[in-house]
Amino acid sequence: MRVLCGTDFSERSEAASVLGALLAQRSGGDLTLVHVLDTRTTGIGPVAVLDALDESARDKLAHAAERLRALGARVSVELPAGWPDEALLAEAKRHDNALLVLPAIGRRDGAGVRLGKTCERTLRGAESPMLVLRDPAPLVAWLRGERALRMLIAYDFTPQADAAVLFAERLAELGACRPVAAYVDDPQREAARMGLFDSPGQAQQHLRDEIARRLARAVPALPIDVVVAGHDGDPGARLAHLAEREEADLVVVGSHQRGAVERLFAGSVSLDLLRDAATNVLVVPGATAADVSQLPPAVKRILAATDLSPVGNRAVAYALAVAPSDGEVIVVHALSPNLMRDGQHGRPSYPHFAAEHRAVLDERRAELAALLPKDAGGRTLRIEIVEHERAERGIIETVEREAPDLVCVGTIGRTGAIATVLGSTAQALVRGCRRPLLLVQPQDR
Repeated sequence: MRVLCGTDFSERSEAASVLGALLAQRSGGDLTLVHVLDTRTTGIGPVAVLDALDESARDKLAHAAERLRALGARVSVELPAGWPDEALLAEAKRHDNALLVLPAIGRRDGAGVRLGKTCERTLRGAESPMLVLRDPAPLVAWLRGERALRMLIAYDFTPQADAAVLFAERLAELGACRPVAAYVDDPQREAARMGLFDSPGQAQQHLRDEIARRLARAVPALPIDVVVAGHDGDPGARLAHLAEREEADLVVVGSHQRGAVERLFAGSVSLDLLRDAATNVLVVPGATAADVSQLPPAVKRILAATDLSPVGNRAVAYALAVAPSDGEVIVVHALSPNLMRDGQHGRPSYPHFAAEHRAVLDERRAELAALLPKDAGGRTLRIEIVEHERAERGIIETVEREAPDLVCVGTIGRTGAIATVLGSTAQALVRGCRRPLLLVQPQDR
C-alpha cells in the first residue's frame, strides 16, 4: 500500500506520520512524507528568507524520515511549494493515488475548530482514499497487533459504498478487525418503498438481511455485522452517533465527490461526517469506486412477474432456465383486491364478494403452479400473489421486499403514443425498479 502523509511538524501530524509508516510497513508498501512550503504569508519575499525556510523544512523532513525508518518503513520525502491542499493532491496523484493520511486539525487551527481547513479542502478534491485522524492511538495499537480494530462501514447500496467495503477488506488483511456495516435512512420512506407502510421495523429487517447477503457475496472472507438505523435528519450526524454507540475506532465511508453546486443541493455525507465524528474517518472517493472492478453478484434469487399471458409466462420460463441448481425462483402475480369472477369488480360488502374473490385467488394460484416443473432440481420455487390496485406498483414493492438478484418480466413492446396511452408494466419497472431487469418479448418478435 502506497501511503502519503502530510506534515506541518506539529505534534498531531507527527502522530499521523507514525501511523502512516506502520501502514506502509505492514502492507509491504512505502511512505512518502510531504511538507508543503506554504509561501502565501511571505509573499514574494527576499530570496534569503525563502531559502532559509526551504533549508529548515528540508532538515526537519530529513530528521522525521529517519525516525520513521526506524519503524521498518521505506520512507521518502517531498517538499513542494504552494497551496497545501493543492500540493498534497498533486503529490497523491503523482504517487499512483496513494492513501492520504492527515490529522483532522492542523497547527494553525484554533482549539474550537473541529476540522482543519487544509483537511477539508483536500477532501473536496481528493481522487484517492483519505484517512483523517482524530485519535491515531487505537489504529497504532491495531497495527502493532495489540488489539482488534473496530470498524464502522457506511453502506447504502451504491458503488461508492461497495468500494468502501472492498477497502475495509484490504485493511482487515493487515490485522484483526471487527467490522460493522451501517445503513441509515428514514424508516417510513423505506417502508413505503417496500409497500410496508405500517411496518417500518419489518422494512429494516428486510434491509438488514439484504445487506448481509450482499456483503457475504462481496467479501466472503470478512464476516461483517449489519446495523440498520432509522433517522429523520442528517445522515452524517446519524453515522457519527452510530460510530460513538458502536465504539468504532474507524469509520469507512464512500464519497460521490460532488461539485460545489451539487453539494449545495444534495449535501455531502462524508464531509458532514468528518465535521461531526469524534473518531477517525477513512473516505473512499468516487474516483476510486469507479476504478474498482465491480463484478455483478452471482444470480441465485430470481423474481419473475407474470400476468398469466403467453409473454408473461415466457418470463417465468426464462427465470427457470437462468436459475442455478441451488437458486430460488419467486413467481409473482398481481391482481386487484376487488376482483371477482368473470373480470367483475366488487366490494367486501357485497354478499358473495369474499367467496368469489377467494375462488379467483385459488384459480390464479393453480395457473401459476402449472407453470412450475414438478421436479425443482434442488431449486426453491415459490409463488406470491400480490393484491394491489396498481399491478406495476405491487410488483415493484414486492421486488424491493424480496431483493432478488434478477427480475424477469414480459413486455409486448409498445412504443410511442400507444405506450403513453395504454401504459406498460415493463416500462414502470424500468423506471421504478432498482434491480437488474430481463425483459422478455413475445416469441414472434
